[in-house]
Amino acid sequence: MTKRRNLDLDKVVNQAIEIIQADGIKALTLPRLAKELDIRTQSLYNYIANLDELVSLIGARLIREMCQEIKDGIIGLSDNVALIQFASIARRYLLSKGNLALVIYDLHSFPTNSQFSIEAKKLVDLLNQVLASSTLKQEEQFAVSQTLISAVLGFVFIETSNFYDLASEDDVEKSYCQMLKRIITPNQSI
Repeated sequence: MTKRRNLDLDKVVNQAIEIIQADGIKALTLPRLAKELDIRTQSLYNYIANLDELVSLIGARLIREMCQEIKDGIIGLSDNVALIQFASIARRYLLSKGNLALVIYDLHSFPTNSQFSIEAKKLVDLLNQVLASSTLKQEEQFAVSQTLISAVLGFVFIETSNFYDLASEDDVEKSYCQMLKRIITPNQSI
């Protein structure tokens, strides 16, 4: 177990992430985190103000990592290809994180000045940069941005909730691609 003298904020966040990945967001409590770090609960306040701040830091890291993967994955791409790749990378990333990805759905409960919200804004800004370089009319870009974010998050939520657990992976992938094409190129036949 990690001793206090070796502890830092990064180790606290890493341990919290392990708890969420293993048992879900509801399993993350300060007493459990302290126990797994082999410290007293009060000692956690040397690193974080409260559980909300910890979740904000976790969400910020999650989004920052996803944003970097998206940037790396869309280099050299443009227009609709870049948008589809953006959405596909986001989906794959979130699905790869299991229980941790569900932290994203708590973003609405954090103030706009939280680390979580700041990183989310950077991700939206990246999407808007990709949209600005597309052939979409400027008045369409805002709607596509909102729709694409909503669709990706909604699709991941449905997948992780096993609403369609009888569908094959191929069917799910085809459905996802059709959804993206309808959002990005609504006037073209699929």
